[in-house]
Amino acid sequence: MRILDEQGHELQEQEIDYNTGYVEKEKILVARHKAVEGVEEKGHWETVAEYANGGKDVEWVVDVPGVEEKDAWDEYEDILRFKVFSAEELAQAEITALKQKLSDTDYIAIKIAEGVSTWEEYPEMKVQRQAWRDEINRLEATS
Repeated sequence: MRILDEQGHELQEQEIDYNTGYVEKEKILVARHKAVEGVEEKGHWETVAEYANGGKDVEWVVDVPGVEEKDAWDEYEDILRFKVFSAEELAQAEITALKQKLSDTDYIAIKIAEGVSTWEEYPEMKVQRQAWRDEINRLEATS
């Protein structure tokens, strides 16, 4: 199946960056076919051979070929359309990823809250978690 960008340019699979967009199934109009008016076949019988006993071999010779009537129809092609994420969609994806990182490291905060650990044991994680929260706040403020 062909892949087209939003401007209609054909793309190869290796050219697609799924971090910046997504593909969606779509149908595009390839051609509009006009209705075809039906025509009856016209022709005549032609003698191919005559025999002494008066018999004849004949065959039908077509003068005007018949055409089957057809309604007008549109021809479509199934494609994949690559659509670039909007700035809002990219920001939301980044927020989701950062929140997942916070969620994945929540166990550290729980250990500290329960008194099993201290932040001194995870100094880089405290700084990193704060940086993630700051980035989430910045992205949410600009969205």
